[in-house]
Amino acid sequence: MLALVALATVFELVLFVLDSAIPKPVPWIKLGLANIVTLALLVCVSWRVALAVHLMRIVVGSIFRGGLFSPFFLLSFSGGVVSFLVMAQAARWAMPVLGFIGVSVLGALAHNFTQLGLICLALADRELIGLLWPLVILFSLVYGCFVGFSSYHLCRRVPVLASGRLVSSGRETDRPPGSAAGSRP
Repeated sequence: MLALVALATVFELVLFVLDSAIPKPVPWIKLGLANIVTLALLVCVSWRVALAVHLMRIVVGSIFRGGLFSPFFLLSFSGGVVSFLVMAQAARWAMPVLGFIGVSVLGALAHNFTQLGLICLALADRELIGLLWPLVILFSLVYGCFVGFSSYHLCRRVPVLASGRLVSSGRETDRPPGSAAGSRP
């Protein structure tokens, strides 16, 4: 299990660095590529493993960026924790209905709403922040769909690749563990 946590943390950190290099439409809104791994672990492995990897990525990623315990770290950590809690509950109680995409969108909305809410509390100009809500919702929906779709396919492919088969047989066993037969991406 320790090897899985270490490997998943490294994979998340690589995706985090890659995500930082992608141009952003708005300065603080990122695609959230590392959350592909978090959601896959949450659904296919366990919430404990997913939480450990998620928190380690946030802390180590902040160390890489040189901002540990800075205001940006506090925003990232707060958004990450709230997002994880929302995704964990949604995955536990509504996965067959929401699927990977629905859980991911809820996580993206929770993350961005938490960060924007904290910024709103810290700043005096709340009218300007109020104008950003529609933009935050739009990017949460789009990026959440991408992350959920990618996480679904990661869960489908990792067991296939680990067993040495490169081509999916289309059998029932190619479905991610813990997902219902009619589960949507």
